[in-house]
Amino acid sequence: MTALADPWEAAWSAALDALELEADAVERMLRHRDMLLAAEPDRAVFTPPAGLGPLPLALTERARRLMQRQLDLSRELSIAIAGNRQQSRLVARLQREGGTGHTPPVFVDNRT
Repeated sequence: MTALADPWEAAWSAALDALELEADAVERMLRHRDMLLAAEPDRAVFTPPAGLGPLPLALTERARRLMQRQLDLSRELSIAIAGNRQQSRLVARLQREGGTGHTPPVFVDNRT
């Protein structure tokens, strides 16, 4: 990134940087969600700076790319949430069946 002489553009660029860092954190969470039980997830939350005014024209394309990235991540999150709900329903059903005399399935990894 080049140094911005205009403080207004610099403030907007910093805000977009913060949004990109949050998108990075969401991507890491999605890519490594199977390992999140062992690690505390990032708690980055973007707070828009006050008084920025309209987006500088020079940053329009960057903002559009970031918006598309956020939309794509939103779709991925929705799919992941739906998958988690489906797995949760399956586990609940298996646990209910386990209480009715049925033996719940057990997976044994015998590779050594």
